[in-house]
Amino acid sequence: MSAATAPSSAEDLAPAPGGGVAPPRRRRTVLWAALAMGVVAAVLVAVIASAQPSSEVSGQSPLLGKPAPLVAGPGLDGGRYSLAQFRGKWVLVNFMATWCQPCQQEMPQLLEFARQHARRGDATILTVADDPSNVGQLRSFLRAQGAHWPAVNDPSATVSYGLTGLPSSFLVAPDGTVFAYLLGEVKANELDGWLRQGAAKGFGPA
Repeated sequence: MSAATAPSSAEDLAPAPGGGVAPPRRRRTVLWAALAMGVVAAVLVAVIASAQPSSEVSGQSPLLGKPAPLVAGPGLDGGRYSLAQFRGKWVLVNFMATWCQPCQQEMPQLLEFARQHARRGDATILTVADDPSNVGQLRSFLRAQGAHWPAVNDPSATVSYGLTGLPSSFLVAPDGTVFAYLLGEVKANELDGWLRQGAAKGFGPA
């Protein structure tokens, strides 16, 4: 075979759609386009994976604007608690489990929120054990963190509140209405922002 008829590279032998050999320039264009699409897809996946929900945004829940479902059960530290006994206050119904790392990470913010509003007496937190098998660990965790607000074991609440993930919190207005659904870690200042919004709409004190 002479130099005039020998292929310049192995890629010249690649079949083109419908038979024959695709021009090298077209094959390179297709290859670069595929690589670019792969990079864009990878960036989108990374952005979605790293995005953290914020308590500045209320999630979607059919409970919004409706009376909060009953929460009642034995307290993790004894006694018995129910959501109804806190009528007249803002209540952050906070579902928690110790195997949920973001639940542990939001604890300093919960402590700050509870500390600020304990003095005012206008809001409290009601922790609900998300996992009945985790109650003992959750009790120990709350004690170790100095979380002295009420915590209950009510397995039915996970169903009645339509829980889809953790952390999840429902802000219940003083009149018992579900005012906001917060999926993800909460922040004390953002919770205060919700209270101010509620007060502006006539739901209770800020």
